[in-house]
Amino acid sequence: MAYPSYLSSQNIPTNADTEGNWKALYANSAGDIKVRMKGGMDEVFTVAASQLLPVGCNKVYNSGTTVSNGNLTGLN
Repeated sequence: MAYPSYLSSQNIPTNADTEGNWKALYANSAGDIKVRMKGGMDEVFTVAASQLLPVGCNKVYNSGTTVSNGNLTGLN
């Protein structure tokens, strides 16, 4: 099985709407993550602690995101 490779990471604050260009998100704590997908649709994902969410997105919303601030990382 091939594993994806990420070249950089960025801490994503969840106490404000944050825009970027991520291939995946990594959550250090459990909760919901509301994102805008690269296709323009908004989605909410429920994640467990220490979970990789392999979705391409370009915005993480404050409203609708319950993962603790400082516990979300965007991967490129």
